[in-house]
Amino acid sequence: MNIWTTKPRPARGILFDMDGTLLDTETLSDRAIIQVFNNDLLPRDVVESKRIPWQLKYKTLGLRGADWIPMVLQWAKEEWKLPDHEIPTLFEFWEQWETNLNNLAPQVQACSGAKALVAALAQQQHIPMAIATSSRRAGVDKKRQNHESTLFQHFQVIVAGDDPAVVHGKPAPDIYRIAAQRLGLDPRDCLVLEDAAAGCQAGQAAGCQVVAIPDARFTPEQTKELYGPYTDVLLDSLDNFDGRPFGINVVLKDASSSNSAVQS
Repeated sequence: MNIWTTKPRPARGILFDMDGTLLDTETLSDRAIIQVFNNDLLPRDVVESKRIPWQLKYKTLGLRGADWIPMVLQWAKEEWKLPDHEIPTLFEFWEQWETNLNNLAPQVQACSGAKALVAALAQQQHIPMAIATSSRRAGVDKKRQNHESTLFQHFQVIVAGDDPAVVHGKPAPDIYRIAAQRLGLDPRDCLVLEDAAAGCQAGQAAGCQVVAIPDARFTPEQTKELYGPYTDVLLDSLDNFDGRPFGINVVLKDASSSNSAVQS
């Protein structure tokens, strides 16, 4: 665990991102994206790996569909050289991608450490918790099906990206402010756990403290550049969570051996 701030505040509530933080949906999301297009026209390495290029992927993390889908469509045209008639509209893509992802939802696994952390926070600390996700509500309902008893039953509030109260998606602070308010808390008294830089920016802008769990494909330089300005604590896994700096007496198995302060 790398502490970016020297004076953390006690936290009275925890606000979790879902995709990439609680649930490992990102590989399935890539597969759902690739399935939208005519695979005969895509680069072979993309089809065989079932992953979209990292140069594109990292830009989309944490965003709502209305914000990231245009990036994918532009990439398909400019980098994959798909002809215009093979590129769907934003709405067409969104509907087909979401259908594909919902079909893959039973395969979604929990991220490493997620079940243990959520259970410890709920059962040992009885701390209020919410999920603030850019996914639409229908997608949340599909993804949670196999994780109800181990994850979702412990959350008092779930705010989805298509909630009418969420006017602006991440990196705007709306969704985290709303999640905190629905828990009856001031955002400044909440701790956000996020994997995406856009989500970390949203959490900080809402007034929360932020714990980031970036994708391991980021270089150290990219991690510091993209996450440093918006992050209080940086983890390589939820397995390394240590809540003590925030007044939360929860330490997962690997945290005690991975603490290191970041020099300012």
